[in-house]
Amino acid sequence: MNDKNLIRNIKILLIFFSLCFFSMIVYLTYFDIFVADKIANDTSNQRVRLEESKILRGSILDRDGDIIVYSEVKNGKDQRRVYKYGEEFAHLTGYNSYKYGKSGIELAYNDVLIGRASASYDMVGNFFKGLREFINKDTKRGDDVYLTIDKNLQNKAFNVLGNDRGAVVVLNPKTGEILAMVSKPSFNPQDYFDDNTNKIKVYNSEQSGAPQVNRAVSGNYTPGSTFKIITTASALENIGNINKKYFNCTGKLKIGNYVLSDAGGEAHGRLDLQSAFRVSCNSTFGQIGMELGYDKLKNTAENFMFNGDISFNDEYSIFNVREGSIDIKDEKDRAYLAQSAIGQGEVTASPLQMALVASSIANDGVMMKPYVVKEIKDRYDVSLYQAKPEKLTSPVSKDVADKIKGYMEEVVKEGTGKNARISGIKIAGKTGTAEVGENQEPHSWFVGFAPVENPQIAFAVIVENGGAGGKRAAEIAREVMRAYFKK
Repeated sequence: MNDKNLIRNIKILLIFFSLCFFSMIVYLTYFDIFVADKIANDTSNQRVRLEESKILRGSILDRDGDIIVYSEVKNGKDQRRVYKYGEEFAHLTGYNSYKYGKSGIELAYNDVLIGRASASYDMVGNFFKGLREFINKDTKRGDDVYLTIDKNLQNKAFNVLGNDRGAVVVLNPKTGEILAMVSKPSFNPQDYFDDNTNKIKVYNSEQSGAPQVNRAVSGNYTPGSTFKIITTASALENIGNINKKYFNCTGKLKIGNYVLSDAGGEAHGRLDLQSAFRVSCNSTFGQIGMELGYDKLKNTAENFMFNGDISFNDEYSIFNVREGSIDIKDEKDRAYLAQSAIGQGEVTASPLQMALVASSIANDGVMMKPYVVKEIKDRYDVSLYQAKPEKLTSPVSKDVADKIKGYMEEVVKEGTGKNARISGIKIAGKTGTAEVGENQEPHSWFVGFAPVENPQIAFAVIVENGGAGGKRAAEIAREVMRAYFKK
């Protein structure tokens, strides 16, 4: 009897300890997957703060090695984070603060900047780096993050946008490298590190215009006539002999009880597709949209990553990229369809999305994944990571892209994009006027690329309430291109 009781008690203990062990495994797994990062990034975690304070935080530099953000030691022990260019790079670098947390590159690449990720890139190299620091008695230092951004181009884009609210995105269409990304209004990351409470209150006020929002990637705008690039691509792919077809524009297109008007009610007369694109004729594109039908227009838009996830070709998730969308409430409603074809109605896009549309045309119909981190190096200038260009999708054929290139070049030569012209450079572009409601000036868009024969940059500019015709946005794009081509 005693033996039976002993065996039973042993079984109970085994079951008990097994359950404890299993519960511990489940808890640790849950902690590691769902909680660890949150605790590690918790601004109130004093242990994390203490550990990070022992390591001199790495720098953030532009593509040519110019320092944008760095750390310096004060009083022999305290670190101070210095944001050299303040508002210019705020939406890229983000901020690092023990009180307010982290954002941008400072958050996404935190493990890199404090040297915690070195071993994941090169375990052996990381061992010898530690040995070298020990022998040289060097202070522990994090790794450096090199951006794809051109500091001078970023500065130009920031300055020419002036006091307007809006965004500028410039990228290399062949690689996807972001060369400039500006959003206004902006904020100074230094205020978060220095705990400038008065400034931070202003940033958080309703009157400030949401300066923390990166309009370049998270802005949710009606694209207006810049969307006609996509409608044109869909027409070339789906409507037979569209290049030989003519449309009659009377300045107004009546669709049941709805009237789609051209700018100022201007009657353009008899137009083919290229002429309609050049003068941005709403009536013609409304007709084309209705002929295409919802499914074909939507499918082409989705080929350009509307209703899709645009992921950055980076090691870590940096931006909250707003998904462009096309959605017609009633697929049989021809008025909604006509509005969508001219980039109004239920069509929305971010400046990044429209820059990628332009880059796809520039790059023979191939859209590259955008990325903003070029390289990671350790303190001894040893490269730990180098980004490689990666294809995202091919929204159109080379033949279609070539045709649209020609159309976009005509827009700048003779059409609505004349304000973007630069002597000696062939520029392709498309203006856009996005209606935003009664008693408000429309948003001003300009997207494009240059030079036409061998595109080096593609871009998108939006100026909120910048007025009709895309004039203001085209002027900004022109100055950015002048800075790039040094004209």
